[in-house]
Amino acid sequence: MTLLTSPAPAATKSNLVGLLWTLSERLAAAPEQTEADFERLLSEPEYRNDILRKARSTDDPGIQNLAHRLARTDMPDSLTEDARQQGLLPKAFKPVLTRPWRQLLLLLLTIALVFAGAHSQWERLLETLTGTVIVNTDIDTDTRWFADRTYRLDTDIFVHNNAVLRIEPGTVIKGRPGSSLVIARGSQLLAEGTRTAPIVFTSAQPIGQRDRGDWGGVVLLGDDRTNEAFARVEGVDGRDIRGHFGGQAHNSSCGTLRYVRIEYAGYEAFVDNELNGLTVAGCGPQTTLDYLHIHKALDDGIEFFGGSANVSHLLVTGARDDSLDWDLGWNGKVQFLIAQQYPNSGDRAFEGDNSPERDNARPRSQPLISNITLIGTDPRHTAMVLRSGTAGQFSRVLLSGYGNNPIDVRGPLTSGLVQQEALQFHHLIIDGDAGWSAENGDQNNDAGFAEPDYFASVSQFTRGLLSTRANNLRAPDFRPSQATGSWTDWPDTDPFWDQTATYAGAVDPATTDPWYLGWTDFSEH
Repeated sequence: MTLLTSPAPAATKSNLVGLLWTLSERLAAAPEQTEADFERLLSEPEYRNDILRKARSTDDPGIQNLAHRLARTDMPDSLTEDARQQGLLPKAFKPVLTRPWRQLLLLLLTIALVFAGAHSQWERLLETLTGTVIVNTDIDTDTRWFADRTYRLDTDIFVHNNAVLRIEPGTVIKGRPGSSLVIARGSQLLAEGTRTAPIVFTSAQPIGQRDRGDWGGVVLLGDDRTNEAFARVEGVDGRDIRGHFGGQAHNSSCGTLRYVRIEYAGYEAFVDNELNGLTVAGCGPQTTLDYLHIHKALDDGIEFFGGSANVSHLLVTGARDDSLDWDLGWNGKVQFLIAQQYPNSGDRAFEGDNSPERDNARPRSQPLISNITLIGTDPRHTAMVLRSGTAGQFSRVLLSGYGNNPIDVRGPLTSGLVQQEALQFHHLIIDGDAGWSAENGDQNNDAGFAEPDYFASVSQFTRGLLSTRANNLRAPDFRPSQATGSWTDWPDTDPFWDQTATYAGAVDPATTDPWYLGWTDFSEH
């Protein structure tokens, strides 16, 4: 999710079908009970537009947001065949179920209808038979999700009204197209898994068919400081205050995420704007983000908008855009981060900005980052692009698989921060022997700042630090094959830092049990 527009492909037909299905289901369950014929939504543009107008005028913010997204998206005249391929419509002249299964389904429907309130009774019956809980309404009271159930998000779910959502270790949450989980200001998400029982947010598509953008991801919104007034996340109607973030708090929390996987997220909210795997906006330093794996996000893996939330033991694999992005005055800390970029996708491992509108806005983005491993697998990949006035300190950095300009400092203000030592690098280890080349023409966008001279003074070059298994997409091994140095200086005295990690990179070269094993999943689909 970005406040800046970045080029992106149009929404896939499968996502559009899923969004229209979700809209028809939400409208049928709403108090107004607006009738929306799913087949006509797929095949009749005029009917579709009429339903979208009605949906935007409902009292349900979730329906309004979904309708606004669809109205902003170019759609083909007909999506009927795509719906058939997804199993949402029967194929021509062929029953979806065999006769015994149709009889069983009819019996179950009859049982559900006997008790009146057919819609809610069917959901309860589904939960009883399959263990699946359908989540299609917002959460405004303290709620607990249990590991013996699977929770299916059918739309954007807001946790608001100071409610706390607690999720047990081992719980699986599946998102359908057009769904996301948004924790509004004042509320909290307490998702504390374990190494043997991680909490998993994933796609509702069958295993083998899952892919980037199948659902929206997780959004944490807090009241910590940002450098933009009235900031709000994209994809949420601007009139809905629940999508706003930021404030004047200095010690607040958006909750705890520990041993959590977020997979196949980042659907296109509307044209050229996608949600991230995890969005952390205006969250304070009491927020706990530890042992997170964000896999195959459609946009960024994780993005921070302002605030001062910290993160440790973060693994981002296969993000289509940036692995870690920050903006709007983020002042958090990071230790133990691995970013593995995939071939033919991904842009930068890090993209850091201060403000899209005002490079000198305050508070200035100034993260403190140590013990990171960034892995490029494509000549087009860049390890870091730092611009728009971001400051920061980077230490114990291990880079592998990048070309002659792995770190790009852009703009006269940002390069000036290097001279002022507000933007610093220490203990930079590069796996290989390629350094920085001089920038010419349009690439010389930093007021003459000589990156080759600066980075030569803070870098070491060593071939073969990482084995070829660091590039393995299904079973990677991110451990260095040899020692990567030892330094005892730290960015500050905060107890956040694990000061036993004196080596460069995110993984101890001597370990036989890397921190990312046992709870992560690198499945392609």
